[in-house]
Amino acid sequence: MATLSNSKRLLVELTLQEKISLLSGADGWQTQEIPRLGIGSLKVRSIPSTERLSHGPAGARGALSTDGPAAAFLPAPVALAATWSNNDLYAIGKLLCREAKTKAAQVLLAPTICCARNPLGGRNFESYSEDPHLSGTLAIEYIRGVQESGEVAATVKHFVANEQEYQRFTINAEIGERALHEIYLRPFEMAVKSENPPKCVMTAYNCVNGSHMDMCNKLIRETLRGDWGFQGLVMSDWGGTNSTVQSVLAGCDLEMPGPAEKRGKFLLKEMVENPTEELSAAIDASCLRVLDLLQHSKLLGLSPEEAQKTRSRPETSSDVKEHQSLLRRVAANSIVLLRNSSNLLPLTPSRLQGKRIAFIGPNALHGTPGGGGSATMNPQYQTQPLAAFKSIISELGIDVEVNHSPGSFIHKWLPLLDSDQWSLASEDSSGETKNILKLDFFATGDFSGEVVETQYRNSSLLDLFDSAPSFYYEDHNLHSLRVRSQVTPRTTGKHSFGICSVGNARLFVDGKLLIDNYDWKQVGETFYSFGSVEASASMEMVAGKKYQVLVEASTREIPFGSTTSDDPIHVFGVQPSVRLGFIEQLPENPITDAVELANRSDITILIIGLNDEWESEGYDRQSMKLPGTQDELVTQLLGSAEHPENIVIINQSGSPVEMDWADDANTIVQAWYGGQEAGNALCDILLGRISPEGRLPITWPRSYSDLPFEKNPETWPGVDGNVVYKEGIFVGYRWYLKNQVAPRWWFGYGLGYTTFEFSDLKIVRLDDRWDISTLVTNTGDHDGREVVQCYSWPLESDAQELRAFGKTSTLTPGQSETISLSINLRDLAHWDIGSQKWALEKGFYNLGIAKCASDKNILQSKVEV
Repeated sequence: MATLSNSKRLLVELTLQEKISLLSGADGWQTQEIPRLGIGSLKVRSIPSTERLSHGPAGARGALSTDGPAAAFLPAPVALAATWSNNDLYAIGKLLCREAKTKAAQVLLAPTICCARNPLGGRNFESYSEDPHLSGTLAIEYIRGVQESGEVAATVKHFVANEQEYQRFTINAEIGERALHEIYLRPFEMAVKSENPPKCVMTAYNCVNGSHMDMCNKLIRETLRGDWGFQGLVMSDWGGTNSTVQSVLAGCDLEMPGPAEKRGKFLLKEMVENPTEELSAAIDASCLRVLDLLQHSKLLGLSPEEAQKTRSRPETSSDVKEHQSLLRRVAANSIVLLRNSSNLLPLTPSRLQGKRIAFIGPNALHGTPGGGGSATMNPQYQTQPLAAFKSIISELGIDVEVNHSPGSFIHKWLPLLDSDQWSLASEDSSGETKNILKLDFFATGDFSGEVVETQYRNSSLLDLFDSAPSFYYEDHNLHSLRVRSQVTPRTTGKHSFGICSVGNARLFVDGKLLIDNYDWKQVGETFYSFGSVEASASMEMVAGKKYQVLVEASTREIPFGSTTSDDPIHVFGVQPSVRLGFIEQLPENPITDAVELANRSDITILIIGLNDEWESEGYDRQSMKLPGTQDELVTQLLGSAEHPENIVIINQSGSPVEMDWADDANTIVQAWYGGQEAGNALCDILLGRISPEGRLPITWPRSYSDLPFEKNPETWPGVDGNVVYKEGIFVGYRWYLKNQVAPRWWFGYGLGYTTFEFSDLKIVRLDDRWDISTLVTNTGDHDGREVVQCYSWPLESDAQELRAFGKTSTLTPGQSETISLSINLRDLAHWDIGSQKWALEKGFYNLGIAKCASDKNILQSKVEV
């Protein structure tokens, strides 16, 4: 096996062309290999090729986002942050390391540690928090868990300021120096300077202060590598390399995905025609960092047989009981109890026995494990609230009657195909009962010639960026595919089909054209906003009858947004990806039906919120309002139900939604996206098997109009390609405190089934830090855990900032525990624009122990710097 010194030795052995080949991917998820020198390839996910990389926001997924070997679906990162638990994040990191190995991946593309600036941000669910200290601290533990075994590398992303999806490939974020360093760079700095720094950093698509991040010399070379001492690999986001030379000079080592769009032959040509010592040295430096990562992954010094074995390692799925219990516990730990004014919760066995329970809402019947985009994956299984509730009460032997009514429908597009009513015709069968779609690929753009490749799928989200036909990697010419399936409606009525496509598409039912989406003109939000708006049509169908469905899709000769076939195309806009949806005729009065059910029931559990169609990579939300008629549903239930005090309202989302009805509700729970154990975890909280211990990692506004964005479009989503961060360092709770505006719920807020009291605050000054301790006592009637939050602020100011936090063990009633925290002097410093350094102003500061960012009962003491 090669030793570490072999990285430098191999660098000398490489030809210029080989060096350049290492600076870009081989395909969507793997790096190039060089067999003559025994250099293997990394995998960040797998499709035919070589180092392997795996997406990590929701789990270590395999080659396909919606098909392929299943993976453990984790709670969304914002849910992980709501645990405020270093131990939980470390345990999740270790689980991800094991999961990545089952996908034969050496690099995990996570964590995302951008700060949530605006509640409409499409990927807020994929980040931790609005607060840099909470984000950075949790990221450190997550990375430690992932990398501890030395077998998998973590990647912090997106460096930096990817706080919005609108125009994300080109938008220029204008950020002041203080905000840039104190808010947006701070989580990255904390992670990189930790004892176990990430092996990789991924650059953001966007520009910052006029420079694309992949070619930002100031932030990559000067700040990341120079000031922070980062020695690992910097890679671009997928399709986020914006130059041939400048990105290399800035220190962006790896262009992803492959084949190369900016490097490869273009970089080789530059070195042949315009060679410079600076560029040559930069290529060598980047090449060495790629080799170092390969060395870490044990992919140097491979024989041809070893390289082949590594390359062809199969992806598998683990279903470990230990994983299940961990995911269930962490998902439950993330759930935040926001209101419980009548103590309706927990629903104890004695309270439930013999009762009638109504489950109402669009999310009651379906699992909402995570958001969309890169977080999309094929879970090992899913748990739904209604099914989980029935299962648990059956285990407990509780006799209850449980009924369901949807009340509202929230699909943005027609729902993906349901395997219970979609199947393959016998002549198309693959032998795998889960498959519902057959894909036949043609190496022509018009379906002529023979079928060159066949694939089978169990999801109708056909993102072919993940699974282009193998011949595409050899020849990027036009190609086409036919998708076949059959549907058996459950009901008779006017049912609807829908198609979104990146290329051209048509849908036929029983041989008749129903939808023509060829040569579409209006871009939508699917496929990272490279797909069309949904084209839909309805037809009368009969229950129990089989209907043959055919979709024909092909690449466009001139892709949408291009003027000629030679124009550069982003990697997400190349393939003829298709999303196929179907829905049977909906009931006419779902809200009336729901109110009637509630009035026939003793307790109503109303589950509302968002899903992966509303929160996703590729686009932002347009409103903080709940989609569909959910607000009307809640209002009518609270106003018309005979016992509104017996309604539990559960919101599932990855970011805040407006709740104008909240003051009229007695019981409100924030359940986030809980991964594959979401349903079980929620029921554990409702039934009192676990006491709520989650705390908000973001401030919850009363209304979007309270924020500084609604009437100022240059601050969101931007004007003329620029978005101005006018709020500066006052992000999230900092803005509310500065402007003396009360949100609906503060950052750090959360209730439990018991109460806690802080006392005996002690602060001891050491050379470079303060050690702080407080006694936490359970003063209630239930077991529970409390989060201790430490804030600092200058003596003559209300500008509180989180500096440290800790969490108790489970305390029984009357039990106490001392929590000890530390704050470094450096934590109180600010970024001095003049000196371009951190500066600590002398004077007096307050240090306080609190339960949220605005706690009237804060324990505080004055300290001097």
